[in-house]
Amino acid sequence: MPEISFTDDLGKPVETVKIDLSQPSSLLNYARSQLLHLMVAPDFVALQGKALSEAAPLPIQFQATLGNEFQLGKATPEITLIPKVQAVLRADAGHAGLEVTGSLGFGVSGAAGDLTFGLDAKSGVTIGFVKAFTGAAVEPSLGGAVGQMLSGFAIAASVEDLKLLHAGDVCTVSGQGSLKLTGGFDIASLVNPLASVKLPLNAGSIEVKDGVMAGVSASVTISGAYQIRAGGLAGGAVELRFQKQKGATLRTDFTASASASVKFGKTDLLAALLGAIGKSGADPKLLEGLTEAEAKTFNAALQEGVNHSLQAALDLALSAAAEDEAIFAYEIQPGALNAASTGAVNAALHGDLTALTEAEAPAGVTLRSNVLTRMRSSGVTLKVNLLGIVNLISVSKLIGKCEILSDAASGTVTIKETATGERISAITNPMNRQEALRKAIFESVLVTTTYRASGAVAMPELGCANLHFVVNRDSNAATVGGYLNWFAALNLMAKGDVAAALAGYTGDKTSTCLLRTELDDAACENLFFAGGKLHDETYYREFGRHALRALLRPEADETEGARCRFLDNQATWELAVKLGPSPELRHLIPLDRMNPRFDLVLADVTGDLYDIVWWAESMTKAGAALLGMRRFLNGRGPVGLKNDPEFQRNCAALQQLMMSVVAKSKARFGEPWGMVSLFWAAGSPVGATGRLHAGGWSVVRP
Repeated sequence: MPEISFTDDLGKPVETVKIDLSQPSSLLNYARSQLLHLMVAPDFVALQGKALSEAAPLPIQFQATLGNEFQLGKATPEITLIPKVQAVLRADAGHAGLEVTGSLGFGVSGAAGDLTFGLDAKSGVTIGFVKAFTGAAVEPSLGGAVGQMLSGFAIAASVEDLKLLHAGDVCTVSGQGSLKLTGGFDIASLVNPLASVKLPLNAGSIEVKDGVMAGVSASVTISGAYQIRAGGLAGGAVELRFQKQKGATLRTDFTASASASVKFGKTDLLAALLGAIGKSGADPKLLEGLTEAEAKTFNAALQEGVNHSLQAALDLALSAAAEDEAIFAYEIQPGALNAASTGAVNAALHGDLTALTEAEAPAGVTLRSNVLTRMRSSGVTLKVNLLGIVNLISVSKLIGKCEILSDAASGTVTIKETATGERISAITNPMNRQEALRKAIFESVLVTTTYRASGAVAMPELGCANLHFVVNRDSNAATVGGYLNWFAALNLMAKGDVAAALAGYTGDKTSTCLLRTELDDAACENLFFAGGKLHDETYYREFGRHALRALLRPEADETEGARCRFLDNQATWELAVKLGPSPELRHLIPLDRMNPRFDLVLADVTGDLYDIVWWAESMTKAGAALLGMRRFLNGRGPVGLKNDPEFQRNCAALQQLMMSVVAKSKARFGEPWGMVSLFWAAGSPVGATGRLHAGGWSVVRP
């Protein structure tokens, strides 16, 4: 039988620490070594004989050292406690405990073995046990309490181990690893109805709505630094908790590494989505008409979007949990467990909570806290861009000839008609696809707001959303500072708060930034009219100018500083507008011509002026055209006019104008200038959101 010896640092036994090897103990049950030798410093020896309440009236700890290698595990060595490792003895008026750190055996990880707890193979593992003496008939001495604690040392690796815990006893296991779970979720599908630039404008009421994809089953893995904590309760019950490890860095790692993947099962995500957003539901004949490859492509893209939505919701729920708050907590009644629930609890102790989370708690198990419940209450949302729905009206027509893609940065799913032959998803370079999708969405938002304000299409239940997103795998503080500047431009934070927010950036090279603005009927009206009168060209030009100025950071770059000075000088700006984007602008550049950056600044300033002038002229022309459409409709609305030749001519003229506007666009989409210009010109409506992530650091507004 394995033995436990307890000595001072010179090897002399500590007399008051009596260890009873006949007591049931996880330490002995899992021991593969014949001896565990613990050595303590003189400060413990000096207090060993005093009553526990006298020796430790307040919480106190003593350093201890392992005198030999000690291995734990039944089939193979799974945890190794190495010599000279620092252990910690803790005590207070009613408790005594030991905490020791070791390493997992090579190649042992996940749910394999008896003592892996879902931890990574290379993770350190910290095992702790606290024995309670509150209410004991005879108060033990400090040494006596430590002896009893070591005699009954419990490690929560199975239901049998949990039975060793008396009321007030606590055992813990901490380390880096993964917790597996599963659950069903209702996913809100928010539709962003957008026009196609080239398809004919078939005016009417859009047959699409926001909906809910019910009962999507997902398998989830939460990875990071966590603690499994089991505590004895009155009557033999046990509280089992899974919680974050204490410490900001570990908490951040834990939250940032949450991930989710949808398990298809019997769930057809495409049918679920179409049934949720179509006013008349999904057309079974349409779905039957899809080939197996087409259905697979659709479901794969939707799965990516749902994965992203679930992860974002889980990240939020995890980040909201306090350090000492359990993300999962159960009350276990060991005597009431059956074979199935015993297996479920044993699996959970090895990091697999699937059986405890996929359905109602099994016999003998009562759920007390669940991060998935908080996640559901906060809501899971999938954003869906329907690019072309304004032209095609019904979701069935859109799905009949379309392509689908999911963007990794935003998690937004875009379903785009393909009648025009412009295949965004055919662009294989991720960075190029980001640019192409940002451009397509901005142009579609520009056209959609015009159609909407003109009255040519009715969608009072739905807003029109613009989004700007970026994935950057070579980020630095300047990059992230620029993203925060975008937040300030959309009123998501004060300009003066950017530096404080940036101070939390940890230097992670990979970052994602997502911005979203909503434009409803009122915002579209404000975009073109004030007091019933159309805005003039100067109105848009000034908004475009100031929007660009807000996005530039003169302190970060000499080139941006020169661009800012160009925009800030009123006389220079007015002369530049008269000259237009021409070579003559070189005389207005606020930079020495011998400066090596002069040509770069000239190119940037020329592009800035072109964008702003194009924007102002385009919005003015669009306003005049939509006013003509409104006068024609004169309150009648487009419904019932689809067969009216004059109405069709008005629709065609409006569409041709918008096509020509978009065709002249040379706007650059590395920065959200177009988004900010639209947002400001529409009166900065409530509804902007922003999410910035870099490693474990994030900024989310609101």
